[in-house]
Amino acid sequence: MVSLDQTVVAVALDPMAHSLGLTTFMMHGVVLVYVLALAAFVPVGGMLARRIGRLTTFRAGAALFAAASGLCALAPSGGAAEPYLVVVRAVQGVGGALMMPVATSVIADVYEERDRGRALAVYAGLAQLFLVLGPIVGAVLTQLLGWRSVFLVNLPVGAACLWMMARARLSNRAQGGALSVVQPLVVILSLVLLVLGLYQCGVWGFTDARALAALAAGSGAVLLAVRLILRSRHPLLDLRLLGIRPYAVAVALTFLVQAPQLILLVHGTVYLRQALGLSLLATGTSLLPLVAASAAGTFLSGYLLDRYRSLRVPVLLGLTAATVGAVAWTAVLPAREYLWQVPGMLLAGVGMGLPVPALSAELMRAVPPEKRPDASVLRQSIRQLGGAVGLAAAGAAALAANEDAADRAGVITVTATSAAFAVACCVLAVTLPLAVATLPRGARTGGRRNAGR
Repeated sequence: MVSLDQTVVAVALDPMAHSLGLTTFMMHGVVLVYVLALAAFVPVGGMLARRIGRLTTFRAGAALFAAASGLCALAPSGGAAEPYLVVVRAVQGVGGALMMPVATSVIADVYEERDRGRALAVYAGLAQLFLVLGPIVGAVLTQLLGWRSVFLVNLPVGAACLWMMARARLSNRAQGGALSVVQPLVVILSLVLLVLGLYQCGVWGFTDARALAALAAGSGAVLLAVRLILRSRHPLLDLRLLGIRPYAVAVALTFLVQAPQLILLVHGTVYLRQALGLSLLATGTSLLPLVAASAAGTFLSGYLLDRYRSLRVPVLLGLTAATVGAVAWTAVLPAREYLWQVPGMLLAGVGMGLPVPALSAELMRAVPPEKRPDASVLRQSIRQLGGAVGLAAAGAAALAANEDAADRAGVITVTATSAAFAVACCVLAVTLPLAVATLPRGARTGGRRNAGR
């Protein structure tokens, strides 16, 4: 549910814009503010789970997520639509962020040591799968029931989640203690300043004094937050885990992979709908090569990791395919011929499906068992932040390239889409050599069999 909502609104953005009178700035912002809230509040979810109990935190998150989803469906038209959607989508992201740390904590508890890495990889793979399924689910719902249904569907799903958690009879143990307020506030404000400052560059211009000041303020706030956390006796995030090199490498690569994936999914979906003029269902169907390839890459990832016992195989193979595919897809966007785009979609899909499950499994092997809950919260926070930063940068590039009239009409031109895709290509082009240089060479020494020893 949480992963799906990062991209399920992509197909609904066009009918939403026409129904509510949204600008292009706000169309992109509807997705960005949700992903940003996930990144900023996942550490808070981890803190609450430790202090007041996992089930209490999960129930609060699920209820908040479902309530905010219902409110999104009630968005009014006219001038109130944009601020209203910003607020309720942010609240929806907060609800999702409270659930995510509990999910990985439960998996770590119910599986034995020898199976935990595989279980976490499956969990990450399913999250990846629902992320890419979002536009197709959104297309079906919007075509049959209207764009508001992409939010209303979360009401029964949220109720089902709460019912299943009640039947699971999980422990609700809590460490207790006081809740920190200063650290969460500093982290949230710093990420909001940085990400929204980056996105605003598309309106002001990348060399505008206001844009440079916003980026400087955001960067300074992030450094202040890091310093505050490192000096705390009870840190919100265990940043010292980044001193473990294999873990730090895996987290950094996960951050970089998340960015282009969201860019291609969101902007590619809007391009198919607006530039090619496809119907809602046709847009969803046209995304099948990307989705099917990504699903294949997700499930192939674990096989390659076990077959070759090396993280380099699925990650480097995936990044190579994703880079070539993204460049090929970008190159044919101006032609507006769908069939020419399919090879790039296939390569990009399988390429971006390969790295994340393998990285998720291996990074948990690099940390001591007692540190894995903290390691999972940090990984999730940084992964979601990668998506938020990527969307902000791509959105800024698209806004800068978009025509003013198109922006006011809620239309993203082909030139603007190409600019957003170019950001994804650049990120992948940087990530591939970084992975070549930093990933460990040779076969891993652990594995499922040795993990329980």
